Amino acid sequence: MNKKLLYVIATTMVLSGWLSAFILNSMPTQSTWHIIGPTLLLGVGMGILRKNWLWKKAALTVVFSALAALTLMNNFFPDRQVTITAVKERFRKVYSGKMVAVNVSDTVSTELFIEPRFLETFAPINVRLFAQLPGPVQMLTTDQLGNIYATIPSLGAIYRLSDNDKDGFADASILYHVGLERPYGLLWDKNKLYVATPTQLLELQDSDNDNQVDKVRVVIDDLPDDGGHWQRAIAKGKDDFIYLSIGSRCNACQEDDDQLATILKINPATGESSTYASGLRNSTGLTFTADGRTLFGTENGRTGLGPNFPPDEINKIVSGGNYGWPYCYGNNITDITIGSADNCSNTIASSVDLPAHSSPRGTTFGDSLKAPEMYKNSLYTVMQGASTEDVITKAKLIRIPYQNKQLSSHGKEFLRGWDIAGKVWGKPVDVIVGSDGNLYISDELAQAIYQISWQQAN
Repeated sequence: MNKKLLYVIATTMVLSGWLSAFILNSMPTQSTWHIIGPTLLLGVGMGILRKNWLWKKAALTVVFSALAALTLMNNFFPDRQVTITAVKERFRKVYSGKMVAVNVSDTVSTELFIEPRFLETFAPINVRLFAQLPGPVQMLTTDQLGNIYATIPSLGAIYRLSDNDKDGFADASILYHVGLERPYGLLWDKNKLYVATPTQLLELQDSDNDNQVDKVRVVIDDLPDDGGHWQRAIAKGKDDFIYLSIGSRCNACQEDDDQLATILKINPATGESSTYASGLRNSTGLTFTADGRTLFGTENGRTGLGPNFPPDEINKIVSGGNYGWPYCYGNNITDITIGSADNCSNTIASSVDLPAHSSPRGTTFGDSLKAPEMYKNSLYTVMQGASTEDVITKAKLIRIPYQNKQLSSHGKEFLRGWDIAGKVWGKPVDVIVGSDGNLYISDELAQAIYQISWQQAN
């Protein structure tokens, strides 16, 4: 083969290897298998160069190819700015986790955890089974005393869990309230517990301090529920309004009810509400920044476009914002099956694109964690994963760095491994920061809540 042509082929392979590595780095989380492509391209290309030319020319070609790929990446994808250092950190974090045992108290009786369970972590943390409940636990919240509240929609119940001896395991599990219609989102505020059901926002109180709800007030009634997405997430901002998500009734369609696929802004004192944001198919997790001024929400994208589209999302929710569904997704990309470019001209792009069908659920900022600064300055998001004919994505918890009031364009692996040899044993749903500075994660399949603490906190 002509030596010049061979050089062009080898250089192209190295350039493609670097470029594919940078593209992988700009995506939130990926399977270990995805490293094979960049590794083969770089390895074969560098092998050809080293075999046929002096090492200086080969080394210079590799370096300049990396710089060229970096320039191309940052010019064509300015929202995904990457550096060589970031790629090195990305590869180190994603492909070399540490196995940590889920610590179970001797006093806890549970069939699921008779055999040791392990999770793979990318941080110096300990994992404990904080509690196991009698049903598939969903959303969590905490009060100022450190009690954890959890919804179990299938039982119509809310449980309250306390760790009175501070050993990391719940020693009191109390049925706080029952008889609700599929309770989901939870919020504790000023000695009141707010809970969202498919049709109502309720305010619950334990006025006589006997650990049982004795006062129930309907804040808002008649929320639209016609069998579509029914999980209502709630969050409260510094303005003292409650923000409540209402999912769509369908996968991709034009809604007749203008309350569907929105986030409502609600005055908890009067029940008055208005549409705060729209074009959100199914935002099952809402959270405010530490100052209570900026709202972020997870978004579950539509199905039916194949295993890789559209991306799931994390959005910065602003007043009056339209986030595109059903006509657009991600970075204002048109869904050609239902919309046109005109539909996306005034919509707001996602803040972070997540892998398709990763099913993001609960999310929270880590400002009050007892952890090193890099972990505190992060948004934690549960990616529940999915298993369909088209795609299998695994459950994990990621963290997305948050600096200068901006989220990074991609997330970092934090915790994964709720499966053993292809058999799923857990399914995380929500994540919160407790008043003790630890993370708490709910798991609907294991009917459990885990406590995550740092081995060395700042």
